[in-house]
Amino acid sequence: MRKRVLKIYLISLVIFLLPVVAWAANLDALKADFLQGNYRRVILEGLAQKEHFNIQGTDELNYLLGLSYLKEDKLEQAQDCLRRILNNPLSKFKEQASLVLADTYLIKGQYQEAEDLYGKLLENNPNTSFRAAILYRLSQSGYRKGNKEQFDEYLLKLKSDFPLSLELRSNRGIPRSEPFLSANAEFSVQVGFFGKYLNAVNFKNKLAASGYSAYIEGSNEGYRVKVGKFKTQMEALDTENKLSRDGFSTKLCP
Repeated sequence: MRKRVLKIYLISLVIFLLPVVAWAANLDALKADFLQGNYRRVILEGLAQKEHFNIQGTDELNYLLGLSYLKEDKLEQAQDCLRRILNNPLSKFKEQASLVLADTYLIKGQYQEAEDLYGKLLENNPNTSFRAAILYRLSQSGYRKGNKEQFDEYLLKLKSDFPLSLELRSNRGIPRSEPFLSANAEFSVQVGFFGKYLNAVNFKNKLAASGYSAYIEGSNEGYRVKVGKFKTQMEALDTENKLSRDGFSTKLCP
């Protein structure tokens, strides 16, 4: 009798756990695709499997979908996924979702909406693990608006509080000197520097395959691979941010 009861219990336990194991395995597969840059596959597979996830899994899936839509420059769809997370008061992904939602506003040029969300994150949790990322983004918002005081203020805080942060080490989007140049200058985005011309050509072709109009500048001393010849700093910065999101190291050049 005891063996029978135990057997029934174990069968019930297996039946109960199977859906959990299944959605966890599916989520791990989607995460692996995301890390490999297969954002469209994440979106297609995630939407197809969404109904099989439990509440916790749905929030995590929506976060992954939001990031994937962001990578694909589908900002409205990304915002929809992130707001679903924020509408769940018990979600464990509210901070992450708020940060990425603010990023979508920053990318769209809705600076006040972005700054309100970044500020709210710092107000709700001054010691948030995203503090360095938020300071970096607030400096970028000031830079894109042409507000030198805001840019300097938050960049100084970032350097002071997080001198070894990834944001400073990668230095993507943060100008190296004199960020507010004359509007009459011509701007470009440097994406690579090579000692051999053939390597520069191969990298230029890689950029072209990703949809960027790249060209090569230089001589026997070295070859710079650049994108764009922009009349305004804002156009160059928009392209630099897009290149950075696509995984390229960048440098804004006058």
